[in-house]
Amino acid sequence: MKITADNFFTTSDGAHIYFEDRGKGTPIIMVPGFLCTTKFFEKNAEDLSQKFRVITMDPRGQGYSSKMCGGNTLKRNATDIKELIDHLKLDHAVLLGWSLASSVAVTYAVDFGQYHLDGLALVDGSLYPFSGEIWNHHRGKDYNVENWLNTYLPLYSDPETFYEKFVQRISCRGGMSENMKEWVKREFRKTMPWSALELHYDFCHTDNVSQLEKVTVPVAIFGAESEAYGLEMTETFAGKVKGYCEVHKFYESGHLMFLYEADKFNRRLADFTVKANELVQRGKNEGRII
Repeated sequence: MKITADNFFTTSDGAHIYFEDRGKGTPIIMVPGFLCTTKFFEKNAEDLSQKFRVITMDPRGQGYSSKMCGGNTLKRNATDIKELIDHLKLDHAVLLGWSLASSVAVTYAVDFGQYHLDGLALVDGSLYPFSGEIWNHHRGKDYNVENWLNTYLPLYSDPETFYEKFVQRISCRGGMSENMKEWVKREFRKTMPWSALELHYDFCHTDNVSQLEKVTVPVAIFGAESEAYGLEMTETFAGKVKGYCEVHKFYESGHLMFLYEADKFNRRLADFTVKANELVQRGKNEGRII
């Protein structure tokens, strides 16, 4: 895709946010996780855009978006999504957040009263990394701040070693091919360490598990069997949702299930998008607030 001025919008605090917009139909907004970019969703966006309008974005600090020197928090990223929705004049959409961006998606839904949402899709993301609960497999579990520092500060002091270890954590069981590993690292290098660390630390401190009960639009939770996260959190999160909720489990592909098992993931997301739109429209027609 050739980049033009139309791929950017400017936020209320002056950041330039990169996005890609393709297809027609019910909009799906896809937000990548820590250090990642629109390119991680290429297999999904290309396929799903045959039936839906698919909007992918680089969060602030990441990819082609502005490199911020401060204020990179979950709440600011949620505001960026709201401003993108307004920029594109969307009146309804399914919002998907992968990994860290799952917390951004929940923050958006709660802070903005589910503004113009048909549904939320939360993809293999811990919603409270410092939690001490049994479902949490994150390295910061139970406020192990020292482990967080030892794990994540090398992103600043020794980034190439950090990237290598991070790739291992998000790979499928068979590991990544060398070609794939190189393009993944190229995308990582587009994010400045200070911006990434600020966001990640805020993410770890924020309890979005308890916020799930405030979400009334349909929710789909995608989880994978992996050491990094595991499926226990998927069931825990689903149990917090008061309204309609689907759970989709992946056993072969780990944290990048949408890439390694793209066909299965795309089918499940497409079905959820249709279902969520139907449920929200039915609720509006019956005079219920969803």
